[in-house]
Amino acid sequence: MQKLLIFVLLGLLLSVPGEILNQLLARHDFRAFRSTMFSYGVLLLIGFFASQGISAGCRKSRARLIHYLLFGFLGLMVEWFLLGNAPVLEPFQIITQPGMFTYWGTMLLAPCLIMEPGFAELKRSFVRFFASFSLLYLLVALVLPKAKGGIFLGFVLFAAGTTALNYFYVKYFTGLRQEERAGDAIRSGFNLPPR
Repeated sequence: MQKLLIFVLLGLLLSVPGEILNQLLARHDFRAFRSTMFSYGVLLLIGFFASQGISAGCRKSRARLIHYLLFGFLGLMVEWFLLGNAPVLEPFQIITQPGMFTYWGTMLLAPCLIMEPGFAELKRSFVRFFASFSLLYLLVALVLPKAKGGIFLGFVLFAAGTTALNYFYVKYFTGLRQEERAGDAIRSGFNLPPR
């Protein structure tokens, strides 16, 4: 139960800066912010149990990758079909697609990374980078007047910074795979089957 609560809280914390930009600074809609955070809480509950189910069927490195891709694509489908942010409706949306994919994937993968035993330096680097670029795009959106492109530039920085999080995820997947190979080597020394 404690792992579930931590997973959901971390996912919500990671989604808050983007929704502050989108719902509060760009749209000035606190009710939409509240309902979005509630729906994210439900999604994170589902995501936690989906992660457990995926992990039961394959190695952790593959399970985490599947989890990330599944929820990244699910997020894009929500953006395109429920929220009307499909790139065919507005050409500018094409450059934001990797950021949207990563935003949704981050909400459900980053809690796994942060809760993972080990990977201390990767976790510290991830949190520092996430906090820095989130602060940057929120400050830009707050300080620059909307008429001068403050919100627009905030969204550009948000999309670029969020997309850059994939660097940390590649390192995470690679690190998990290396741990699995090391475990396989140890097990083969004892003539045990690989996990």
